[in-house]
Amino acid sequence: MVNPLSKRQIDYNLASRDGWQAFASHREIVTELLSVGARPGNSRLCILGAGNSNDVDLAHLLRSHREIHLVDLDADALVRGVARQGFAENPAVKCHGGIDVTGMLDTLAAKSPQCEIRPADVDAFIAEPFRQVGSALPGPFDVVASTCLLSQLIGAVSDTLGQGHPRFLEVVQAIRAGHLHLLVQLVSPGGISVLTTDIVSSDSHPPLRSVAEETLFDVVAQLIADRNFFHGVNPAVLLSLFRSDPLLEREVASVEASRPWRWNLGPRVYAVCALTARRRGIGASQGDSECESLSGKCCCCKP
Repeated sequence: MVNPLSKRQIDYNLASRDGWQAFASHREIVTELLSVGARPGNSRLCILGAGNSNDVDLAHLLRSHREIHLVDLDADALVRGVARQGFAENPAVKCHGGIDVTGMLDTLAAKSPQCEIRPADVDAFIAEPFRQVGSALPGPFDVVASTCLLSQLIGAVSDTLGQGHPRFLEVVQAIRAGHLHLLVQLVSPGGISVLTTDIVSSDSHPPLRSVAEETLFDVVAQLIADRNFFHGVNPAVLLSLFRSDPLLEREVASVEASRPWRWNLGPRVYAVCALTARRRGIGASQGDSECESLSGKCCCCKP
């Protein structure tokens, strides 16, 4: 029997399966981000939470990478998405369905606002993603991406424990750390991980639909300052983790944050940004991870 958290993800993929056109501008940005660090004819790309693959242009990415590995809990969505783009029979596009990238959805689905969360549970939320997913995939990869998946993982905590649970924040932080660890550990030395995440939607800020592109940065920065954003995805906090989390600080040489862009999903519009981290190469000395911003500034770093 499919647990309710898994069913929610499958239902989301069903609802968005015909969104190819709506995803156009978002897909162009994400595809370009995933072409960074490519070695045409040689590099291997892995996309976590690929779903219907509406976020990425597979033809474009195959000009940049030798192989593309698509990973999702929903195997049917992967098959549909690859077929829609005409790559169902292409051996360079490999689907890995039925994989829970948290490694903990079944465990989390059994939780409730009244349940006890032990320190061992928190530790498992951090460790299980790579322990389970890493062994299920033919890594390491040259580029690994998470496509607007983090907010969904954190949303699962809200749905089960509830925000009133005394250890809600601790579990959110553990889920987030586990996901970032997974991204970095799936990457080969010198490779790149790309985290794209939605930050806020027009549900909580309706004017987001009509904000001019040239003012989007300032609007998103103000929303973050006003604490109007999804739990656990504040870009400033995400960047700080690369300097404060022991594993990330040890393994990541540099991290860049993009300017925000808009993702129009019809019923709502999201502001999205990306963090691109380069893993240290073999033999590289350890030092402070460098926080940079693309195009001079990002939604969390003041110019």
